Amino acid sequence: MHRREALWLEFSRRAMACQFDVLLHPERPEHGPEVAVEALELIEWLEGLLSIYIPTSDLSRLNARGHQTWVDVSLPAFEMLELGTQIHRLTAGCFDMTAAKLSEAWGFSSRQGRMPSEQEIAELLLQVGSEQIEMDPQQRRVRFLGSVAVNPGGIGKGYAIDQAVSMLRNRGVEDFAIHGGKSSVSAYGKQLLEGRESGWKIAVRHPEQSERILGTLVLRDRSLGTSGPANQFFYFKGQRYGHIIDPRTGRPARGALSLTVLHPYAAWADALATGLYVMGVEGALEFCASRPEVGFLAILRGSRDGEVEILTSNLDEQTWLPGVGN
Repeated sequence: MHRREALWLEFSRRAMACQFDVLLHPERPEHGPEVAVEALELIEWLEGLLSIYIPTSDLSRLNARGHQTWVDVSLPAFEMLELGTQIHRLTAGCFDMTAAKLSEAWGFSSRQGRMPSEQEIAELLLQVGSEQIEMDPQQRRVRFLGSVAVNPGGIGKGYAIDQAVSMLRNRGVEDFAIHGGKSSVSAYGKQLLEGRESGWKIAVRHPEQSERILGTLVLRDRSLGTSGPANQFFYFKGQRYGHIIDPRTGRPARGALSLTVLHPYAAWADALATGLYVMGVEGALEFCASRPEVGFLAILRGSRDGEVEILTSNLDEQTWLPGVGN
């Protein structure tokens, strides 16, 4: 725990393969630090239920036995899976919790890119599809109708943040920000208490030139999720392949340099950031047109080398503040 620029306190905990940070104002409220620590402990507890890398977790048990029988799961695991299947349907399959085997086939899970064969992709596509997840809300149990397996990588972190946010707010903490790995953020109340303005400012950087700030997003009681292939990719025969796999085709999705989604809930923001990236910019803009709660910002390659184009939807001038040099 330490002060950053004498403005707020920072509490950190490593979980779900990233670092979670909670930022609070000193002495507002007095019990804020205690609640922040409890919120991070909650995230760590959720990891024990949701991680596929912990053999005793609900999802590990489901992946091991769900093909043969119903598997009882905890309320958090059931809620997260139910939400994931809902977003799968809304995005017409562009977000899919069962697509991890495809990522493994392309070598992204081990960070050693490889080119799978057409036959390998075709066989793996038979093992992908969240529609093969059957859920029984009455008895809170889950089973698989096919040879799928679930991986919460695109939604679990956001779900955990949402639970931490609920704890902080229910315990009277009004001004705070929490992020997991910096790509998933929720922020409430004020960043600077002495001003009248609410919201927390999040710098939007060039996906391939991190020192270059393109603008600022202001989060007001809202969450943010970002997806893009800038940091995980490989080249094969002169073609660049990014780590975001289209679960409908089994191949890396192509398009924006990065895509950011704003939503009232972090789990939605995380999952939609992936799903809308796969959908493509035109499809994403159409998706957002009928859903005003979904804010959208895409960074595309510009017509000249080094330039970028920025497209937005459902972001007003108080939320998106374009910078200089984009």
